[in-house]
Amino acid sequence: MGKSCIIALFILFFLMVGCKKKQEQKSLLLYCAAVVKPVLEEVVKVYYKETGIQIDLQYGGSGTLLANLRIAKQGDLYLSADASYMQQAIKYNLIKESKPLVAITPVLAVVVNNPKQIKNIKDVCTEGVRFGIANPDAASIGSVTKNMLVASGDWDTVKNCIYVQMPTVSDVSNALKLKTIDVGVIWDVTANQYKEIDTVKIDFFNEFKEYATVGVLKSSKQEKEALEFMSFLLHNAKSKRVFKKLGYNMY
Repeated sequence: MGKSCIIALFILFFLMVGCKKKQEQKSLLLYCAAVVKPVLEEVVKVYYKETGIQIDLQYGGSGTLLANLRIAKQGDLYLSADASYMQQAIKYNLIKESKPLVAITPVLAVVVNNPKQIKNIKDVCTEGVRFGIANPDAASIGSVTKNMLVASGDWDTVKNCIYVQMPTVSDVSNALKLKTIDVGVIWDVTANQYKEIDTVKIDFFNEFKEYATVGVLKSSKQEKEALEFMSFLLHNAKSKRVFKKLGYNMY
């Protein structure tokens, strides 16, 4: 056998080994609420280094993700921004097992230093103030915003002052960062990620604390691996350190 043939065989061998390893590499699909995006981006890297299992993250509003799940009926995990969306997923027979993950509280967020001098929820209707919320039908924070203001008796007035509705809490936060809106309702943990955002204390908002919740989907073809990642997310010391570093209070 000629030298060139031997080299060609070696190349073919290594290509076949590489393809086999790629085929054997496991990955999980996690439908993830935007509120926990900063944490998950770090935790999945840690998990990959430890296990070799890749976690593919699909971000969105909790309601949008749930709608996608109901249609697609595939994937491995669902992480909702509050327990109500997880309860809906359970009702639709999509969830094998679920656990609360982190506590989150809605806050009235303003551009840093509060240039519009927002002091309470009624101030969002002041002339010249641009008020943004997440879509109540698409995102958990949007749904909570509406529920809070209905409960306080402010919704009928405030809904007419909304300058823009956006898909996720991240979109509202980025709009505040870019100063395309002046005030919005976001999660406290999200506000912590932005130096360009301040918050205004609204006491009754604290009554609407929620818990981001993670669940394994019945559609998962890798249930064992999905349960193992959920356990890592909830209990592993390295995962907990990331949550703590980024200002999230685990359940």
